[in-house]
Amino acid sequence: MRRKIVILLFLSTITFGAVFQIQTQLEYDFEQIVDSIKFGLVVPFIGTNFHASGGFMRDNTVVPPYPDFLKNHYWYWDEGYFEYRGQNLEIDVGVKQNRVGPGSFYNLFLSENGFSSPTVRVSWKDEVQKIAVETLWAGLRPFTTGNGPIKGLTYRRLALLPFDGLEVGYEESVLFLNRYFDPYYYFVPIPIPGIQEFWHLSAPWGVSSNQLDDNSMVGAYVIFRGKEWSAYAEILADDINMNRFISPGSYQNPNKIAFMAGFSGRSGPVRFAVEVAGATAFTFERTHPDRPYEYVFFEGSNYPIEKNMIGYKYGENNIACTIDFEYSFSDWSFNLNWESVIFGTRTPSQPWHGGSMPDGTRWLIGQIESVSTLKAGATYRLSNLFSIFKDVSLSGVVGLRNSRAFFGFSFSLSVEL
Repeated sequence: MRRKIVILLFLSTITFGAVFQIQTQLEYDFEQIVDSIKFGLVVPFIGTNFHASGGFMRDNTVVPPYPDFLKNHYWYWDEGYFEYRGQNLEIDVGVKQNRVGPGSFYNLFLSENGFSSPTVRVSWKDEVQKIAVETLWAGLRPFTTGNGPIKGLTYRRLALLPFDGLEVGYEESVLFLNRYFDPYYYFVPIPIPGIQEFWHLSAPWGVSSNQLDDNSMVGAYVIFRGKEWSAYAEILADDINMNRFISPGSYQNPNKIAFMAGFSGRSGPVRFAVEVAGATAFTFERTHPDRPYEYVFFEGSNYPIEKNMIGYKYGENNIACTIDFEYSFSDWSFNLNWESVIFGTRTPSQPWHGGSMPDGTRWLIGQIESVSTLKAGATYRLSNLFSIFKDVSLSGVVGLRNSRAFFGFSFSLSVEL
């Protein structure tokens, strides 16, 4: 009896102040329906918050078991992780989606494209020393499958904050195969390409380049912040043509580069944002047919690139632009969003689009296509309704996607326990 009382008191302590969430969404383009319902729970626990979420979805891409019985819906587990937020320190441990970089719509190194991974993320910021650092490990695949080997990823960031309103950062990531975790990439405080080249390949205990299936990338970003606005830019280099600088007359291999720039500002009830991103041909792509280290979750898959990319969601060989406008008053907000993407051939698993390596940098090559989306939406939100409902919102949206009309609804509810 005493043990049961202790357990009940412990559970009561944990759940006090917890927030239960429900999010539903439906979109119909007069041909097929996309819908989902997602349940979430945020539980305060000993100075941390535990996040858990999962739901039921039909996306017309994943074909679940018993599709007739489930009407093409499938269950999915979204996230389950502990989060600590201190004055200078942030820690995430668990299974979660990861997003990094300054972008609001496009993220070059890691994007929240719908897949969660076992994660350990540590971020530290010192306003006095004007410095910030971040290290993130994600275990993308813990075991070998018929389509790919064991796979993990490390992302790191070092930022300088010379004065208020300016942040300049260096970023790097490495995708490594045939091992779930690499402590050298995570802990050794030298640039990841140096670890790959000098520690793994050139050290006495190193391995040959034929045995090491790793793909490292480097980049940088800058953010200017005002009171009600921010301007930012980011670049990622998968491969840089050094001959352009050290031997201009010799062979010019393609630059593999992704970029992003944007602006966001608010004036009273009006918020405006614009963002442009793109990548040259062959960026994020494997270089050797027998080494599946392209920057995707699932190799050799027909899964759409927009959902399969680990980083920039449109992958290689494209340019994208988003313009977003929002007007808010009282409990209402109205949104107008336009996005256009122009892309050429995209083949992450086929080096050089199935041909030989070309001479010089290429961009928007192959079969050129485009997708433009214009949508308008309205949201009605209530807070602290009937004391237990922390937040209630109902949204509607109408739009055109390449001249095809669609409409949708969404509803969310947060209950404080």
